[in-house]
Amino acid sequence: MKFTKKIAFASASLALTMATPAALLTQNAAFAKTTTVKQATKVKVTKKTTPFYHKDGSKFTKKKPYVYGSWKSTVAYKNTSYNVVKTVTIKGAKYYYIGNDAYLKASDVKVTATKTVKSSSTSSAKKASTSSSKTTSKKTSSTSSSSKSSSKKTSSTSSSTSSSSSSKKTSSKKTVTQIQVTKKTTPFYHKDGSKFTKKSPYVYQSLGWKSTVAYKGTEYKVFKTITIKGSKYYYIGNSAYLKASAVKVIASK
Repeated sequence: MKFTKKIAFASASLALTMATPAALLTQNAAFAKTTTVKQATKVKVTKKTTPFYHKDGSKFTKKKPYVYGSWKSTVAYKNTSYNVVKTVTIKGAKYYYIGNDAYLKASDVKVTATKTVKSSSTSSAKKASTSSSKTTSKKTSSTSSSSKSSSKKTSSTSSSTSSSSSSKKTSSKKTVTQIQVTKKTTPFYHKDGSKFTKKSPYVYQSLGWKSTVAYKGTEYKVFKTITIKGSKYYYIGNSAYLKASAVKVIASK
């Protein structure tokens, strides 16, 4: 009879001991779900210029610059704003991924907008993060392939136009398709010849890039050439024009 009581007492103690970790796990899971952190969604460049980086920490070069649509550069300029896709760590330093395979160093920018997100170590959170990462990767890949396809089509069109014009004996005037800024800075103009202002600056699409001037070495795609108040201008899209005297033609068809 004594032996049976001892066994019963030991079993009860073991049950209580095993129940404790399960209760703690439940509490930890509940705590993880309620923890929130602020995540950067937009940053602004604080230095005069700051490099664009690759995911391995190397900088973009003049031969292979950062390209956004028709805009090309190896550096970002002061007060330019960028949308942040995600925050990563590269070689021990914090970087912000701004899309198109480009990153900005956290020490070169300041966060201007954030969003509150749940911080969780559960498997579901990891799956969501992985899924989001894959989606972003696919979109970037899709954009890249689309850009390559567009480039091939442009090249094909250019070569066919060239061969067509060469077969004709009559000469035709070339149309400017791309320009590069030659001055340190040059204003963006409206179609009436007025300049963009700080209150209403030139905005480059979803990149979030805002400025009243274009910088030396920056390239732009030209959609048409027009004359405003007796001077030649190149239309670069988004209701903006650049003065022909402030740039040089680097491509034509």
